[in-house]
Amino acid sequence: MVHHSARPLLLLLLTCLADFSASETEQDGTMGLTSYGPYSVAISGVDVVTVGIPYGFECSAECYPGCQYSWTRGNVTSQGPELSLQLLHIEPTQILTCTVVNPATGSSASVQKTLQVTAGPSNLLISGPPELTVGAESVFTCSADCYPSCSYSWTVVVDNEVFNTSQGNTISVTPAGSTVDAETLICEAQDTISYLYISTSLLVYVTSESDISIAGDSTVTMGKQYTFVCLVTCIPSCSFIWKYMGKTFQGDEINISILHQGTRRIANQLDITFSDYSKIEPLTCEATNTISHATISTTKNLTVIDPFSVRPTSQALPVAGKTFSLQCVGSQNPASIKWLKNKQPVPASEGVHFSVDNITMTFSSLQQTDDGLYQCVVTEGGTPIQSVGYKMQCSASCYPTCQFNWTRGNVTSQGPELSLRLKEIEPTQILTCTAVNPATGMSATAQKTLQTTAGPSNVRISGPAFLTEGVASKYTCSANCYPSCSFLWTIVLDDVVISTMTGNTTTVTPPASELICLVKDTVSFLYVSTRLLLQVASLSDFTITGESTVAMGKQYTYICSAKCVPSCTFTWKYMGKTLNGSQVQNNKPNFASELEITVSDFSKSELLTCEVTNTGNQATVTATKNITVIDPFVVRPTTQALPIAGKPFTLQCVGPQSPATITWLKDKHQILSSKRIVLSPDNTTMTFGPLLQGDGGIYKCLVLEKGNRTLYYDTLVVAESGTPILSVGYLMQVNYGPDEVLIVKPNKGTVGEMMITLSGTTTELQCLTDCFPACSITWFYLGKLLATNTSILFTPVTPPYEAPLTCVAFNSVTKSNRTAETTVVVPDGPKNVNIAGPDSLEIGVTASFTCSAECTPACSFTWNLYGETVMGRVVDITVNRHVSRESFSCQAENTFTGKTAVINETLSVSDPHWCGC
Repeated sequence: MVHHSARPLLLLLLTCLADFSASETEQDGTMGLTSYGPYSVAISGVDVVTVGIPYGFECSAECYPGCQYSWTRGNVTSQGPELSLQLLHIEPTQILTCTVVNPATGSSASVQKTLQVTAGPSNLLISGPPELTVGAESVFTCSADCYPSCSYSWTVVVDNEVFNTSQGNTISVTPAGSTVDAETLICEAQDTISYLYISTSLLVYVTSESDISIAGDSTVTMGKQYTFVCLVTCIPSCSFIWKYMGKTFQGDEINISILHQGTRRIANQLDITFSDYSKIEPLTCEATNTISHATISTTKNLTVIDPFSVRPTSQALPVAGKTFSLQCVGSQNPASIKWLKNKQPVPASEGVHFSVDNITMTFSSLQQTDDGLYQCVVTEGGTPIQSVGYKMQCSASCYPTCQFNWTRGNVTSQGPELSLRLKEIEPTQILTCTAVNPATGMSATAQKTLQTTAGPSNVRISGPAFLTEGVASKYTCSANCYPSCSFLWTIVLDDVVISTMTGNTTTVTPPASELICLVKDTVSFLYVSTRLLLQVASLSDFTITGESTVAMGKQYTYICSAKCVPSCTFTWKYMGKTLNGSQVQNNKPNFASELEITVSDFSKSELLTCEVTNTGNQATVTATKNITVIDPFVVRPTTQALPIAGKPFTLQCVGPQSPATITWLKDKHQILSSKRIVLSPDNTTMTFGPLLQGDGGIYKCLVLEKGNRTLYYDTLVVAESGTPILSVGYLMQVNYGPDEVLIVKPNKGTVGEMMITLSGTTTELQCLTDCFPACSITWFYLGKLLATNTSILFTPVTPPYEAPLTCVAFNSVTKSNRTAETTVVVPDGPKNVNIAGPDSLEIGVTASFTCSAECTPACSFTWNLYGETVMGRVVDITVNRHVSRESFSCQAENTFTGKTAVINETLSVSDPHWCGC
């Protein structure tokens, strides 16, 4: 019988040396330089980009002899390892793809980076009431444009100190006390993804007005000038109007604040030359808060003495149809006399005659229509003075004396005189005067029609408190009139009228210094005027003065100045923090803020920013100063060797320090001496023995000079004093690995010592390990270089049907490598099934047979003998019967695929003891 044996399997063994390089590969038993890559493809750069800000990204890979790089973002492509990106508007999430090609091999690899897009913050605005009121709560809202969203924080500053802080886009503010004049609200808006932020501030006055009074004479004489001063306690300021005899006056502002019983009082002065007579007339001062527009007023009753009067030339009463004369008494200059009836000039006519010296006015024949109030106006020294008036009333010629009756609607009264004062607006009034002669019973009637008017009153100009250069501002004039008002505007610049216009609204574009609104009743022609002083809100000549180069541990003073109308607020920013300076007392319109900085944290170059905000129109400008920081202290290693886990490493604090003043910090936390971390006696060096992976971080030394007191630095408390100087930091990145290396199937786990895969199938595999810096990965299959990527798509090659697959992780810094290996098994067979054993059988003699087959993985065997089955590779057969031939079979079954193959065997049987008889 022919004996068959299994086909031999040649195993190739790969030895990985400690100094293995990815550029070395095995060819024909020797290692040589060949092209490889790209592998270890990576994109470095930020994960979040903000609209309007430029960013840079870099693509890296390992290639030999070299790599070519291309970028894709949407439908935009570019070449080279670096990519500059600046989004100009909000776009959806961006995906950057870097493709690396090795032109020598034609191989390529790609990597992607997903960027989250943000925008803002911008258009930051605080909205809310224009003023605060003591004891009342006011709500302010902060708004800004952010994508995807903003978070808000508030700071309330009172007297240059932080009074309150809160979160959210709204804040409720109640004045801190009755003595507080104003509070500053600072809102900071921060993008919730990029963490970029901006801030704005709003100065809000705590308005109040009280204690108003008028100082001046109570008795005045016609034709003389008198000065009255209106005093009021008002925060922040008040505008004034005066009212006297139906007219409104502006007055002159006194540009000083009067300290009265601990409070600031504002004064306004009015000069009046009295030229219109009223025996007792109220003088009213009305003060209006410029922010809240709340109004307070006071009245002073003036007794007026008039040297002039109008009286009849005789004792006779004025009788209709008869002559009658009136005389202006008291004038020293007759030629200056003018006559008025009901405040209107009286012209000469056929029925009215004047004497040559105008002292006497004579009616040739009185008419009922001549009833009215008569005054003479005397001009002396350029000032017109109205006399005490004479009221001529209804009279008639009767004998004996007439009786007079008045009728107005359903109201009647007796006597020749009628006093009428309307308390509210009523329709047109008709007055009827009836004269009755009681002796004859005869009567005569006369009528007068009166048109009713009211106002003007409550005259007010509303509009912005300050003008903006180059911008038209709208103003509205309002008043109460019956039946209606007409409005006349006058715009004044430096006491010169530059334009006039009609209507209740107008616009003003700088330059202009005063706006006057005159309101006139359209029937009575009575008028009242009010005026508004105009100021242009401006901000210019802003600058920062101070040192451009500073040394750690020293104090420096910076001044931010600007020209502002009406005033400015200042906000400082340095190294990501918002600081409040102190106001410098300068003369208006020059405003300045002073900031003192002791530099204790190192930044090679940092911007100092001063943000100036005009309190009138909230316009904001920013001045910046680039400050270079010189630090005399630095942390650095004592050798050029890189920090490697498991090895000792020493850091040194270098500088002109006093040894006893050094404290070591890691990530701002104090480092204490231990068995593994040893500080030198003078604290200048710190030695790790050995380094651990967790030792990575930023190391600084904190140097303090002089004195003894407690210093607080973040969470650290140091019992030293003087100026704390924080050194330049050393970023220690501990190099380690590779640790355990594993071959895994993603989401399925490790492959183990054997990986069974079908012929022609592709399996994704990863070679995983923990390294810093990242290890290079090299795959070997069938003893040859397969790939240099962490992840591969593996397809087995047959034959052979069993072969080693190895991945090697190599750290270029620690010079260490580690290997993981699995045996790739491709199921095959069974085929070439054979039975080995004797060529014949003898009765009573045991014969042994072995079944074999080519099978991967190994097959199981089943024998069929005498109608029974026997398991196993070897079977023993003993023939105990007289037969000439014996048949049996062996079945080989692949234990992975279940495939089977059968071989049958028939052997002759002999009996050596048979004689043949």
